[in-house]
Amino acid sequence: MSVQSLPSSLKETRTQGTVTFPCTVYRADASASEVPHPFITKVHWHDAVEILHFIHGHFRVRVGMEEYDICQEAFCFVGSGKLHAIYSADGYLEEALLFSPYILESPGVDSAERDLIDPLRRGQLTLPLMIDESSPAFCQIRHEYQVCQAIFESRSRIQGDQHMLEDAASQLRVKAALMNILATLSETGLLGEPSGKEDPRLETLKKVLGYIRDHFSEKIYLSDLAQLMNMNEQYFCRFFRMAMGKTPLTYINETRIRQASVLLQSSELPVAQIAEDCGFCSPGHFITAFRKFTGTTPKRYRNQQRVHPASF
Repeated sequence: MSVQSLPSSLKETRTQGTVTFPCTVYRADASASEVPHPFITKVHWHDAVEILHFIHGHFRVRVGMEEYDICQEAFCFVGSGKLHAIYSADGYLEEALLFSPYILESPGVDSAERDLIDPLRRGQLTLPLMIDESSPAFCQIRHEYQVCQAIFESRSRIQGDQHMLEDAASQLRVKAALMNILATLSETGLLGEPSGKEDPRLETLKKVLGYIRDHFSEKIYLSDLAQLMNMNEQYFCRFFRMAMGKTPLTYINETRIRQASVLLQSSELPVAQIAEDCGFCSPGHFITAFRKFTGTTPKRYRNQQRVHPASF
């Protein structure tokens, strides 16, 4: 998922796959780029269920308020509406399969529909967060996941970074593989009921993150962000760091740097103008922050992207 523009909300609104078959795959491969750069997906959420396959590399994954270090092959299941983010510095290979639970529905009300698919769609059934080689479900899940990936690789139509399956046979085979994954999770006791422990403050935090995305070019006051969550500044900063793994100021600067990187790639605006447009108080502050986040200067980044386009 490359950085192209900054939406006004952190909810991903683009269609996954096609409107009639909302299912697609993504791949992040460090070896595919001649110029090394980290793999970063910003904090976001979507209505789709996401199955992340970490094949090799060291990943830092945040889901909700929990952070995980992954250094071996593993699967991560991210449910609908969950805030999540991924970071890997280098040497990574990761795949993702996103799908709407609606594609698994059937018009009849059999046991699978009643006990598994409908509860999953309604959020009344939770998927396991992490599964690695120690799990009895791992091998079967990996097999079915690879079936899906192979079908997308050989039969999908690619538009931008979207892989779209349009023929009935391929869609049916992907549905069958996803059904088998769900069945395996059920048979091995890895499906459960919601714990009720989801912190309600995370929903309000989404408003704060959306506010930052809307106002990154302006002066952002911590007092305004804290007010959105009905907290005092000190408690807000503690909660934000606990939930996001970084301070509000760091997150604001990273948001501004991402937008600056887009402008450096897509425009001929002077660096000083980009600094002002992205909310930095001076070009010097912008250059310092940009180097801290990317490891290079804005000018070098612009020249590098003209030779080897890539995003971080």
